[in-house]
Amino acid sequence: MNETVYTKPVLKWAGGKSQLLHEIMPRMPKEFTNYIEPFFGSGAVYFALAPDHAIIADSNPELINLYKVIASDVESLIDLLSTYENTKEQFYSIRAVDWKDLQPLEAAARTVYLNKTCFNGLYRVNKKGLFNTPYANNKRTVFCDPMEMRKAATLLESAEIICGDFHQVLMEHAQSGDFIFLDPPYVPVSKYADFKRYTKEQFGEDDQRKLAEDVKALSQRGCKLMITNSNHPLVHDLYRDFKIEIFQTRRMINKDANNRTGEDVIVTTY
Repeated sequence: MNETVYTKPVLKWAGGKSQLLHEIMPRMPKEFTNYIEPFFGSGAVYFALAPDHAIIADSNPELINLYKVIASDVESLIDLLSTYENTKEQFYSIRAVDWKDLQPLEAAARTVYLNKTCFNGLYRVNKKGLFNTPYANNKRTVFCDPMEMRKAATLLESAEIICGDFHQVLMEHAQSGDFIFLDPPYVPVSKYADFKRYTKEQFGEDDQRKLAEDVKALSQRGCKLMITNSNHPLVHDLYRDFKIEIFQTRRMINKDANNRTGEDVIVTTY
């Protein structure tokens, strides 16, 4: 592993794995060749593990643009973010701009700024692919910690960063001996669950089944896989051939403050 101090995720992330690290890290294989994570999100597990050789990927091009900019030009990103202000007016002005119309550096700054100033760090897009989470109105928010951003850049510089579908990434890159961490959008367990609006294409039951098929194929290939998901009957059915453990977690985006507890599962194939 890289000899670095623990690095925090750059982004807040609804469904991020920071709160489950104490369960995830001890269950990782002691030895592996490459680390692969195709549903990267905020990358909490990657930043905590700090692997020497990694392939990190996501189907969200805006997210991948951010990590590539951090890896290649972190100082310019820090400088640009220092010019932003945490106001409702600037939030909605920046949100109204389509990130695809911006240069990579400006788009990356927009991603960080909106993430840190929106409601609970919820990355949500409509069917047109436009970010639509409202302003949080939290004046204590700090949207750029230069020291943490530089630590993230040091780690990201050594990774191969790919924008792509999970199936494509796994089938093209995974080899025997690799460790693959999979944190897909969860199977919804309540009427308020909204993890599927991660990209405009969404992520449904067919995708969950396809992922499970890939897990079986990669396990036979000699890969070591860990999967997180909700404690749902579909998940238990899809991964019934592997070890499934259940853990209590918190759901910070549930509309009912009294119903923010939930259960995650960790599936391991080794």
